[in-house]
Amino acid sequence: MTMQHKITGKKISYKPMIASDLTNSERRRIDDGKVRAERARNAHHNLVRMARKDVVGFDSRARWIVGTCRSGTEQAIGEELKEQKIETWCPLEHFRTRPRRGLKPVDIYRPFFRGYLFVRVVPCHEAFAGVLCASRLNSLMGRDGEPFLMPPRLMDALMLSVQKDDLKQDDEKPLPVHKGDRIVIRSGPFVDFQTTVRKLIGERWKLQAEVNIFGRMTPIELDIDSVALSP
Repeated sequence: MTMQHKITGKKISYKPMIASDLTNSERRRIDDGKVRAERARNAHHNLVRMARKDVVGFDSRARWIVGTCRSGTEQAIGEELKEQKIETWCPLEHFRTRPRRGLKPVDIYRPFFRGYLFVRVVPCHEAFAGVLCASRLNSLMGRDGEPFLMPPRLMDALMLSVQKDDLKQDDEKPLPVHKGDRIVIRSGPFVDFQTTVRKLIGERWKLQAEVNIFGRMTPIELDIDSVALSP
């Protein structure tokens, strides 16, 4: 049952319309619309199916291509494609923020290649179109309408490089000062004081030193970023 409205004066009223009220031309128009919609759904499904990793010969014939997307959406688009059984690769770089002012360090993961997503398909026009139909990718990198096929050796090298070159976390990096170093304080209430490092607290990126307060040596904790080696 469809709805039809008519204008009566300045008000709009609605009344239900049943199939028997439709003319033959209206019925044909509705039926044609349903047929076109069904054909479009089937065509979309067939294109997406050609991009899936369960097509015949996928393991031996599939190649990597590169899609472009809005930066920050790489992981979400990759998950959407994986749900439709389309293979993707979105390497992540990992780093940890330094703990400051009593706050705990925060682990952050972000795409290594921001704005790009690797997709593996059997090379054909239907699969390329299916990748775009199934996702929010803006385009596929290529020339003259043909996506670039990544050389297998280059992909192997990229994957190996990403595994080896994961960013070191800040608390894993060597500290810029050492126990016994003479330092000068660059910020805070003891700015320009000179002292000696007594202890390093690497997991908190802090150090312990002593300063002269009212004629008495008093231990204090300082952020390593707030000091520099004495010239």
